[in-house]
Amino acid sequence: MGQLLIDILRSLDVNLDLESPPNMQPGVIEWLGRVFDVSPYHAKLGLVEGMEIWSSGSGFAPIDLEGVEMWLVDVPRGNHLIICRNNAIFEKEQIPIRDGVNLVFWMPDDVANFVGHAVIDGRIPINVSEQEKQENELIHPLTGKGPHTIKPKDDFTPLNQACLDIKLSKPILICARIHHVRGYLRGPEDEEIQKWVLDCLGLTILDNIELLEKTPLLKRESVDFDDNPNFKKLLSKRRVYKDGMGDLLRWYRFDEESANVEEYDVLVPAYKGVDSNNNVWIFDAVSTKLHRNF
Repeated sequence: MGQLLIDILRSLDVNLDLESPPNMQPGVIEWLGRVFDVSPYHAKLGLVEGMEIWSSGSGFAPIDLEGVEMWLVDVPRGNHLIICRNNAIFEKEQIPIRDGVNLVFWMPDDVANFVGHAVIDGRIPINVSEQEKQENELIHPLTGKGPHTIKPKDDFTPLNQACLDIKLSKPILICARIHHVRGYLRGPEDEEIQKWVLDCLGLTILDNIELLEKTPLLKRESVDFDDNPNFKKLLSKRRVYKDGMGDLLRWYRFDEESANVEEYDVLVPAYKGVDSNNNVWIFDAVSTKLHRNF
């Protein structure tokens, strides 16, 4: 993630000095570079001459207040920008103030805003040909030596609804499987489809998948797999069909004989905790499903 952020900043013409990092112990927050020769354009968006740029790292766990406080102990005086890769489980107002340290946080929305200004102002050209789009669509993410780690989503709604505190849980990796399923839906009209089906404490259809650059060094836990997944039941659906006489709900059933299935071992970021009744729960951060009563 660090190199990706550096590439993004450089593509926006931000001048970064990547040498002579501050003398600090390695931790959750990692140094990316130091801004120099700040243009009026970038100054308007919040960058300051000599500002140190940091990242919350490549892991999937949210950054917590304790990690920031430990980082503040050794950080040199001056202007500092922390680009948060993940959600922060604290309010910015909770961060202690240290004399001589001006700290700025950018959440993912702030980074998107920074990039969006560059697109609107024409600093980043958008010119993707149809051929390039087709080539990108054909790139298979699960290539090379596995198992790969699927990138989690920053959506903890099920935990909040269940009144479970993520800060009291431990991040883990679940050894899971994923199926790349291609075939046809048979209905009033035939439709060719391809879907990712995650087998992790049940089957879940994923619209798309992204991978983490590096697999976090976390405890891995195994779960039981569905040795005979019913793709017909999972992928068949009813939807509106216009036949010229009105809108009708019709079945589009997955044709198992047309199925072409590829199976891969993957790692799924998750959180494991215990509720007030001492029951173990696991939150799958890819499907965003909460599993209880283990």
